[in-house]
Amino acid sequence: MSELPTRSYMDDPDIKWKSEKPNYDLVNAKYMKEKKSNHPVDSLEKLVENATKTWEMESTHKTDLKDWGSIADKDTFKFVVNGNYEFSAEDNVNLGNYQMLLSGCPLYNLKAHTFETSHALFKKAFNEGFAWELLELFSGPPNLVFTWRHWTNWTGKLGNREPTNEPIEMTGMAKVVVNDDVKIESIEVFYDPNPMMAKLLGLEEHGNKDFPLPADI
Repeated sequence: MSELPTRSYMDDPDIKWKSEKPNYDLVNAKYMKEKKSNHPVDSLEKLVENATKTWEMESTHKTDLKDWGSIADKDTFKFVVNGNYEFSAEDNVNLGNYQMLLSGCPLYNLKAHTFETSHALFKKAFNEGFAWELLELFSGPPNLVFTWRHWTNWTGKLGNREPTNEPIEMTGMAKVVVNDDVKIESIEVFYDPNPMMAKLLGLEEHGNKDFPLPADI
């Protein structure tokens, strides 16, 4: 059995957390039980996977960029979604991952949400944890290109929609540029969020921009 995911830069007692220091026991258990990859503990794949998980932890839970250890330079770091939506480190702190990753998705009401409400919405719906893994790494540093998988089960209410307990899964590709210390300089993510949102909204077909979005989704 491979080692549990490692998220670094969590132990400084002076870290300013958005609410409290996060606990990853639930999502780690889901990852270990259901992951498709099995990267050796000392592999480059495992190093990249852990570095990405560390960035996700900091983007979600830390309020002060001075406490971040995953990125190389807070002034030049950028996060790009599907080649069209670019965000800074400050945006990471202020918007959060859902607001960034769902930019441009016609089935998500971006303007109706904030960092806090978007995370509350999906955390309640995906209350078993939303696990993430690196699938296949195609190139080594400094330009790390890999495929990934993000999965859970819909076990909690999403707004006013009752859960179906069905699996929710997204796959995509990413390019992560790192420096010699494997600190992240930029992240580019490519994926289609519409199938996930279509399933959550109970739509047989997705991508219809005229669909009246629920106010809380």
